Amino acid sequence: MRRTLIWIGVVGLFFAAMFGGRSSQAETRSTSAEQRVGTLAAGRTRAVVAPVSARTTVASKDIASLKPAATLLPSRNLTTLIRRFVITLFVVAIAMLLLVGIRRVKQHLIEVLDKKRHEIPSFRFRGLELVSAQTLFRNLGRIASGAYVMIVAMVVLGTSLIIFSQFPATQGYARQVGYWVWNPIVAIVYGMLGYLPNLFYILVILVVVRFILRMITYIFRAAERGLISLEPWVQQDVARPTGLIIRVVIVVVGLFFIAPLIPGTGSTAAKGISIILGLMISFGSTSTVGNFVAGIVLMYMRPFQITERVKIGDTVGDVIERTFLYTKVLTIKNEEVIVPSLIALGSPLINYSSRARTQGLVLHTSVTIGYDVPWRQVHELLQSAAARTSHVAKEPEPYVLQTALDDSYVKYQINVHTDQASKMALIYSELHQNIQDVFNEARVEICSPHFRQVRDGNSTTVPVEYRPKDYKPPRFRVETVAAASEE
Repeated sequence: MRRTLIWIGVVGLFFAAMFGGRSSQAETRSTSAEQRVGTLAAGRTRAVVAPVSARTTVASKDIASLKPAATLLPSRNLTTLIRRFVITLFVVAIAMLLLVGIRRVKQHLIEVLDKKRHEIPSFRFRGLELVSAQTLFRNLGRIASGAYVMIVAMVVLGTSLIIFSQFPATQGYARQVGYWVWNPIVAIVYGMLGYLPNLFYILVILVVVRFILRMITYIFRAAERGLISLEPWVQQDVARPTGLIIRVVIVVVGLFFIAPLIPGTGSTAAKGISIILGLMISFGSTSTVGNFVAGIVLMYMRPFQITERVKIGDTVGDVIERTFLYTKVLTIKNEEVIVPSLIALGSPLINYSSRARTQGLVLHTSVTIGYDVPWRQVHELLQSAAARTSHVAKEPEPYVLQTALDDSYVKYQINVHTDQASKMALIYSELHQNIQDVFNEARVEICSPHFRQVRDGNSTTVPVEYRPKDYKPPRFRVETVAAASEE
C-alpha cells in the first residue's frame, strides 16, 4: 500500500512538472506575442499621428519600455509554477492520507467481521434458511472489498482531475472527464429528488396496506382459534385460507396503485418485458394455476380436515398438510404422499373420519362357509369374534349380512362400528384373527380360499390344536354288494 501511494505521488509530481513546464512555455510565448502585437499596434498608431522625424524616437522608447516587462515575466511564471506545485503536493498529501485512512477502516472492518464470524446468524424467513452464516460472512467481506476498491478509485480519480486541472495543457481533458463523471451523478441526484413525492405516496400506500393486512391477519387467526365467529360466511376450518386469499387480493390491489409511481414502468421496454413474462407464466404454469384453482375449490368444499383418515384414489392415510396446490397424506406405512389438488378433485375421495366420532364408522369383512354349517351358528360365531375385538363399539351391536349364495359356500359379512378411524388397519387385523380363532374353536371350516378335496381319507382343515386328542383321519369307505347267486 505504501509503495502504491509513493508511486501515485511520484507520478502526480512528474505530470505536474511536465505539464507545468509546458504551460509556462505556452504562457511565455503567449505573453511575448501579446507584447509584440501591442507594440506593433502602438507603433502604427503613433506613426500615423507623429511626424516622420519622431518615429525613431518613439520606437526607441517602446523598445526601452519592453525590457522591464521581459525581465518581470519569468518571475511571474515561476510564482505560478510554485503555486501549482504546492497545490499538487497538498492534493497528493491529502489523497495519501485518505487512502491510508480508508485502508485502516477496511482492515478494522475485516477484523470486526472476523471476530463476529461465529456470532453472525443465518438469514431465515419463516424458519427457512435462505442464506447460511458462512455465505453471509463471505458476502459481507466481498461487499467491504468492493466498497474499498470503489472509494479508492474515486479518490484517485478526484486527485488526478484536481492535479491536471491546474495546467492549461490538460485542463480541457480534466474538465471533460469531470463532466463525464459528474453529469450522471447529478442526473441521478436530481432524479432521486424529483422522485421524492412519488416515494412519499408509495410509503403512505405501504403503511395503509400493512395496517390492513395486520388487521385481517388478526381477525382470521382469531376466527381460526374460535375466539370469534365469522359464520355463516366463513367457517372456522376455512378461516385461515380465506384470510390468505384476502391478503393476496389486498397486496395485488396495492401493487396496482404503486406500479404507476415506479420510474420506468410506463416505458416501451417495461411493457415488452411484462408481456413476455406474462406469456411465460401463462404457458409455463398451466398446471400450477389449475392446481391452485382446484385447491381453492377443495378448500371451500371441505371434504376433509387435518388429521383425518382419507382415501384419495389409491392412497389411504391421515391428512397432515393442506395447501392450495397439494394435499400431503401420511400413510399407515409412515410414507408421505403428496397429492396434487387437480388429482384430489378429480379422483374418488373417501373420508373415514368425518362421521366416525358422532355416528361411528362401519367396518366390514367377509367369510365363506359351506352349506353344511347352519347359518345361525355362523352368525353367532362372527358376532362373538367381533365382541372380542378392541375399539369395536358395543352399541350399535355388530350384525351379519349374508351377501351371496355361491355354488360351494355361503358368503357372510360381519359389520362392526368404531369411532377410531385412524386404527382401521389394527381393527381389521384383530378382527380377522378373532374370526379364525372362533371358527377353529367351533371346528367350523372356512371355505375361502377355494379348495377341493375328497373328504373321506383326508384330514380336516381345522388346525391341530383345535382337534380332539383322539382325532384320526377317516378312511375310505368302500361298500360291497353281494353278487346274486347263479341259478
